Amino acid sequence: MRLTARQLKSFDLNLLVALDALLSERSVTLAAQRCAISQPSMSVALRRLREYFADPLLIAHGRELRLSAHARALAGPVRETLAMLRAMLRTHSG
Repeated sequence: MRLTARQLKSFDLNLLVALDALLSERSVTLAAQRCAISQPSMSVALRRLREYFADPLLIAHGRELRLSAHARALAGPVRETLAMLRAMLRTHSG
C-alpha cells in the first residue's frame, strides 16, 4: 500500500511511538509508563490508532490484551521505521 501525502498529513507520527509501545507491552498502562505519559493519554492514542487503522489492534482476552492479526503485521514495520527515524535523527544531530 502506498501512503499518499494526504494520509501522511493526517497521521500524527508521534502515534508510532505509542503504537510500538502498545504492541510490545500489550498493556495500555505499561505502554504509557514506557512513553512517560498518563494512562488516559495512552488510551486516547490507542483509540486514535484504532480509528486510523480501522482495526482493534489490541483485543481484551480475559485479563490480557492480545494483538489482532493486523497489529501483528504492523509490529515489525513500526519497529523498523522507528529505528530508521532514530538513526536519521542521530545522524542529523551530529
